[in-house]
Amino acid sequence: MTLKRTIEYLAIFCLSFLFFAWYQFQTPYLPETDGYYHIKVAWLLGHSGFISNFKWAHLSIWRDHYSDKEFLYHVYLIPFTFFKDLAFGGKLATVTMGAIVFTSFYSILRLNKIRYAWFWLLLLSMSGGYFLYRVNVPRPQGLSIVFVLWSLHFLLNRKRVHLAILCFIYTYSYTAYHLPFIFAGIIYIYQLIFEKENDWKTPALVFLATLAGMLLSPFFPNNFTMFYLQNFYVLWKGAANQQLLHMGGEFWPMDTRELIGVNIAVVISMILAFFTALRAPFKVSNKTIELFLISLALILLTCLSKRFTEYSVPVTLLFCGFYFSPYLAELDWYALKKWRIPVIGLAVITMLSMGCGSYYSTIDDYKGASPSGLEPAALWLKAHTNDNELVYTGDWDDAPELFYFNHKDRYLVFLDPNFMYYWNPRIWQIWDSLSNGKIGNRTFDVLKNTFHVRYGVATNDFFNLKNIILNDPRMKVVDQTPNAYVFSLDTLAGKK
Repeated sequence: MTLKRTIEYLAIFCLSFLFFAWYQFQTPYLPETDGYYHIKVAWLLGHSGFISNFKWAHLSIWRDHYSDKEFLYHVYLIPFTFFKDLAFGGKLATVTMGAIVFTSFYSILRLNKIRYAWFWLLLLSMSGGYFLYRVNVPRPQGLSIVFVLWSLHFLLNRKRVHLAILCFIYTYSYTAYHLPFIFAGIIYIYQLIFEKENDWKTPALVFLATLAGMLLSPFFPNNFTMFYLQNFYVLWKGAANQQLLHMGGEFWPMDTRELIGVNIAVVISMILAFFTALRAPFKVSNKTIELFLISLALILLTCLSKRFTEYSVPVTLLFCGFYFSPYLAELDWYALKKWRIPVIGLAVITMLSMGCGSYYSTIDDYKGASPSGLEPAALWLKAHTNDNELVYTGDWDDAPELFYFNHKDRYLVFLDPNFMYYWNPRIWQIWDSLSNGKIGNRTFDVLKNTFHVRYGVATNDFFNLKNIILNDPRMKVVDQTPNAYVFSLDTLAGKK
């Protein structure tokens, strides 16, 4: 790579870093809950070494069958835990990863000689609040996007050795590491049917490299269970609605208005691509067709679950870049001289409109970031409980913040209620009923004899549980803030 190209990529990285930093550092607080878990796990890895079991999730599959599904991401975070303020380190790591995503996207366009790569990168930066939010939160999907983009580059250019290495490493980074195999399968089927080529070696190599990564994982065989749980069991439960598990909103589809509104840059690009294909058919390369098929598959997945937005947006814009590159190469700007001003004017107005819409649909997520509402409760528990105390938590998304501020205690379940439900459906049902105040005067006995806790914490929206506690002389609220309350079981005071 030439010095000029290196400087070009470095400039893109720096501009992208500033772009994400503007959003991220609107406040000094983490913009969502899961980031507390990820940066604290990275801190523990850096200070205590490899984590082979996760005792902090006591009523979860993680307790006895832990698999760090984002191990490489947590390793990436370790240098950022050397800051005194872990939240600042997490935010800085997130901005850096966002810049890597954008730089990877731009680099792949340049490596494939796509014209006006800067334009497609600009469109990516205007691709709606949800995509930008998913890229710019302290969670591992940013690293996963990088792997997806480069896997596509290696697949399109038949770089099998690079692809195999990437697929092997991907298995330690995020549970979406099966995506390159799906992409390879789509390309294989297209080549077999339309090009009469039987390139079975590429999908076979991807499969074997991925399987090798899974088999050689330090979390084997638990990583197989986690892969099934995350990619099949959770989606099946959500789609079939067999059990109301109060899962995160990312598992549900966007409504039509939201889908179009927050992805207007992608939508316009796709509409123009279809229009030009119908109006003035142009011979497209196999790479472009393969990218189209993959982007279409990702768009369909996004319609089922909006968490696939982080892949469908950049991959669809990659396709558009590949598709329009020959048109732009043939474009005679001199012949368009008399239309140049109105065309440029319309383009500027359109881009400004999309940019403003994207900005205003994103900025509030970061301006609205606030201090953890569970910090006071976590610090109270840290000061008043025994080491390794099991603490009842009213909701599955409470534990990351409690764990961040107080890792001496243990909690019930982290990140996903399915981790408890899959482990023991009966325990989940009891826990869910108790948290929502559905078992009345049996609450104390269940806390004591089923969950074996002396203390518990819940956010203030669990008001039915709070009323039961306040009306039972055997329990009392010992600490409360506008966001959460801590309660104790009096008859167990002083006992372990």
